[in-house]
Amino acid sequence: MVRGKKKRMVKRRATVKSKSSVKNEPSMSYGKRIFSRFKLRVVVRNLVLFALLFVLSYILSLVCNGVFVDMFNFLWIIFAFISIAFFIALLVLLFLKAIKK
Repeated sequence: MVRGKKKRMVKRRATVKSKSSVKNEPSMSYGKRIFSRFKLRVVVRNLVLFALLFVLSYILSLVCNGVFVDMFNFLWIIFAFISIAFFIALLVLLFLKAIKK
């Protein structure tokens, strides 16, 4: 009997399915995430709150005399800057609303 060469079984490699490349395109909901009515309400509410605190502390700095004048002067300056910041945020949100349309 003639001995022949043994046949080797070839192992098959597992095929790896590649994922299709999907571009991350900005969707239409992206504009909705930037501008929302909730954000607008929060900005307007905070703007009104700090504007009232600004006016109140400014009036109290004019009316009061003595120890509290410096404190109220410092407070109305801080509240004025915060009110200006919320006013700028309101303008940005309204600008984004106008661009969205």
